[in-house]
Amino acid sequence: MNRVENFLANRFPNNAKLTDCLIDLHRRYADWDLKDTKFDQDFTDGQDDHFYSYLWEMLLASHFKNIGLDISSADEGPDFRIDRSGQTIWIEAICPSPSGLPDDWLRESRPSEVRVWSLPHEEMLLRWTAALKEKKEKLTGRLEHDRITGEEVVRPGYAAKGIVGRNDPYVIAVSSCRLGRFETDSHVGISQLPFAVEAVFPVGPLEVVINRETMETVDTRHGHRLFISKPSGAEVPTDSFLNPDYAGVSAILGSPAGLNAACGSKTPIAVVHNPLAITRLPVGILGADEEYVAEDKGDYYELRDLNKATD
Repeated sequence: MNRVENFLANRFPNNAKLTDCLIDLHRRYADWDLKDTKFDQDFTDGQDDHFYSYLWEMLLASHFKNIGLDISSADEGPDFRIDRSGQTIWIEAICPSPSGLPDDWLRESRPSEVRVWSLPHEEMLLRWTAALKEKKEKLTGRLEHDRITGEEVVRPGYAAKGIVGRNDPYVIAVSSCRLGRFETDSHVGISQLPFAVEAVFPVGPLEVVINRETMETVDTRHGHRLFISKPSGAEVPTDSFLNPDYAGVSAILGSPAGLNAACGSKTPIAVVHNPLAITRLPVGILGADEEYVAEDKGDYYELRDLNKATD
């Protein structure tokens, strides 16, 4: 066995099936010639941030290959380049860490233990919004303090470097597999819509409107939530796809795909399109189970899932 296969066997010593699945996935990824020069080194360095990030890249590549997309990768630039009908589409992948989530939420239950817990939906959503901001700045550049001079400088992004063209769709692909004990815990938010929707549109919890006189329910709708708060009290916007600063991002792809997906378990994929995008992502090409578009109705946007059957 090579370095990667030895690492996987030692990481999951009591799960031969999972080890075999991961080894097979890694071999296929290598055959597709998508590994960058540091892939194996970082994948096997024992850091969960690296392990799950590269796992997500392999799972994404496998999904794209399965639906017939022509993908490639290079050391510099977004994780994947898709060439389709003369158009270049870029995919930038990220798998947020569970930083800031309650320990009790992430802890596995002990045998015979009965537990009750609440979904830490705001803490989870903060990981989504942080991931989105980080990868948006990989495209547009980031304002930083120079360590030597102390002055503020702009670190150029993919656009300024000429890697991602103005007419190239740019998609941020988020795996939320680390944000819950079970992968499906981290896909749907408090609104009953995918976290990918909540991270970019101000969609809040469901509200029930009751007639005060008859006490009858007259409407059920989503609340309007423009921001969530960090523990520090700072407000984090949840309307990025209504913000022109994010116009370079064509769409966000969200999935809880992780270890289970490596062994073939079906995990949902949601794609959410940016109505303000400079360059729109063509609909229906990323193999999404749910695909959300916001249609301009004049003084408001109507959000709908293109894959949801209508009467």
